Amino acid sequence: MSSVELNKWIGAFLATALFVMVLKIFGDALFPAHHNHSAPVFLVESGIVTEHSAQAQTSETVSLPSLLPSLLLAADQAAGKKTARKCLACHTFELDGVNKIGPNLWDIAGSAKAARSGFSYSSSLTDIGGTWDYDALNSFLTSPKTYAPGTKMAFPGIKKPTARANVIVYLRALSDTPIALPTE
Repeated sequence: MSSVELNKWIGAFLATALFVMVLKIFGDALFPAHHNHSAPVFLVESGIVTEHSAQAQTSETVSLPSLLPSLLLAADQAAGKKTARKCLACHTFELDGVNKIGPNLWDIAGSAKAARSGFSYSSSLTDIGGTWDYDALNSFLTSPKTYAPGTKMAFPGIKKPTARANVIVYLRALSDTPIALPTE
């Protein structure tokens, strides 16, 4: 390779680098940054509760007794079915449906916790006991890992109270004899 040929390649490389640098400066001038450099660049929702966010979560999570009269009675079963689609990866909703990664959720509202035959529950959920009443469903759907630490369920939860109420009303409807809704 001759020195002229080498100079052409080096010149092309430097011209390309200069062009990219000028293009970046021009782009930064046209489109200024829209974020605060002291704040996080992006936020990722997770089911992990840390000490500094515990206060924010408790202020967002309204207790269910105050939700029952208003949210559950006004809940939209169709919207709950739509929200519950994200559960289809692990659960089935049909009568006599098979267990997948998670148990079948037919007739779950009002039934005993961790009692579906043919499904191996985590000991943390088995030890809680009781029934899946509205309070328990709300707490579990808010954050399964907080409700039953050590649970196998990886779902982070449903943060919006109205969306949780919609899902709870949908789960309630998945029964031949649905449990009664609360009265105001």
